[in-house]
Amino acid sequence: MAIDVRGLGRNNPYKLWKDIGRHGCESLNILLLGVGAIGRTIATHLSKSVEVSGLTLGDIYVDKAKELADGLGSGKVSALKVDAGSYKALLKVLKGIDVVINATSPKYNLTIMKAALESQAHYIDLASDIDLKEQLVLNDSWKERGLTAILGLGEDPGLSNIFARHAAEKLDKVERIRIRDGETAVSRDFALPILFSPEVFLEEALLEEPIIYRNGSFRKLEPFAGKEIYRFPDPIGPLAVYNVSHEEVKSLPLFMNKSVKYVDFKLAFSPEIIHMLKTVKMLGLMNREPMEVKGLRITPRDVLLALFPRPEELAGNIDGYACILVDVEGKKAGKKRRHLIYTAMSHQEAYEKYGVTATSYLTGTPPAIGAVLLGQGEIRSPGVISPECLDPELFWTTLAQRGITIREMTM
Repeated sequence: MAIDVRGLGRNNPYKLWKDIGRHGCESLNILLLGVGAIGRTIATHLSKSVEVSGLTLGDIYVDKAKELADGLGSGKVSALKVDAGSYKALLKVLKGIDVVINATSPKYNLTIMKAALESQAHYIDLASDIDLKEQLVLNDSWKERGLTAILGLGEDPGLSNIFARHAAEKLDKVERIRIRDGETAVSRDFALPILFSPEVFLEEALLEEPIIYRNGSFRKLEPFAGKEIYRFPDPIGPLAVYNVSHEEVKSLPLFMNKSVKYVDFKLAFSPEIIHMLKTVKMLGLMNREPMEVKGLRITPRDVLLALFPRPEELAGNIDGYACILVDVEGKKAGKKRRHLIYTAMSHQEAYEKYGVTATSYLTGTPPAIGAVLLGQGEIRSPGVISPECLDPELFWTTLAQRGITIREMTM
């Protein structure tokens, strides 16, 4: 299936690569919604940030939020019970907030985003489970109020988009952008360790059709299509990767200004993981329809998700690496060039230094940086944007200070 997007390139109304807009806040108050594995990383960064005067942790499970707030040991951190699906509840907690970070399930994106707009707060989320255009259509409303909403500012999407922008600026013309996630997590206790929301991961892998962008159109593929052996830099090496539905493939063709012809995203899967995932789908364990079991009405999906450990419980139990790599091909001064940019972190190193998995750390660090940049007026791009609209230089130094090393190779 092909979806025509010609005309959304050079004349794209959402292209916002210049700095315009709101001034920074002298006293920066941030609301973080969701205190799971990634939320904990975000909260830790922000609690230590001198630019942040107040940090509210909001979660439907308020005991978790209070436990995290107490553990951070900072007087500027507080916790509240918040239903992220309730527009009215969000309006109450958003009073006086400068930036809201949505680290909850992507199903709440539009509700939180609209409440943030009404409350005059900047907005950041980490992923999407809807067509990005449902959020991008709000662009004019956000511009009119001088506010910024950044969609997908995590590891991937997030760092991957920023890497693509950085590599593209090294070239006169961009032809291909290939994003490769080289996750090699292995658990000592769990056959299928999922280091971020199991619900989001399983939907991406099993229910959503992978998308590639080629010559002006998005094309849908079958799950686990496009197998290739991709050679990641050491210490990771060659891995089998497969096409997966991902936000970058949808956003990069819309926002990049160098007439990109091809974009795809592939994730590493071992043969054992592929077999397990196909078995889950074949048995109907992702089914949302209730069924009766011994007098109880339950859904297979709820049972399946309940069997997975929470991602924050996996810290210290995971070996291997998290790696995000962007491989960009194009031309410079009429000659073909290939630019690779990537970061990799050991899960054990992340646990020893930060008490989390590398995936949590690489995903939670960019939104913490972005929130401070927004609040301080360093990002001045009113409207609804994707991370490739941001100046990569705003992130480089702070990423390095937070222990995230970016490496580049040009061929």
